[in-house]
Amino acid sequence: MAGKGESTGMGVQLQKSNGATPEPEYISVLGIKNVSGPDMSRDTHDVTDMDSGTFREFIGGLVDAGEVSFEANFLPRDPSQNQSDGGFMAEFDRGSCDSRGRWRILLPECEGEPSAYFEFDGIVTGQAIEMPMDDVMGFNGTIKLSGRPSLFVEGQASSSGA
Repeated sequence: MAGKGESTGMGVQLQKSNGATPEPEYISVLGIKNVSGPDMSRDTHDVTDMDSGTFREFIGGLVDAGEVSFEANFLPRDPSQNQSDGGFMAEFDRGSCDSRGRWRILLPECEGEPSAYFEFDGIVTGQAIEMPMDDVMGFNGTIKLSGRPSLFVEGQASSSGA
């Protein structure tokens, strides 16, 4: 049964906020081929006691929002990837007090469907460049999420949770 909103990832964009207030602009990181995440997980705590029987019992703990990683074609002269002000590589020049940035993952547009995107605060924690002799140069990056990511769907109320 088709038509429930399924889609390929073609058209996904990873964007970084310029930090302007009150209305920031978002700049797309160019050359994106794949985006993965956020990959959230929750700690668990064992609360098994003498009355639990033969099965362990657990409660949920803190939630880790995980990471977002991406693969892209390496475009060394493009300001969205290089060390230009606002570029991905420039994130490593930020000090700890201003290391978090605001990010978005724009989901593909589908005709007749509302626009949707993830938005989150994150710290750039990884970058790798591949320069093979016989293939396209690659650029991989990792962003560690700080706090809860939000999924926004046009026309729907957002739940940021706690």
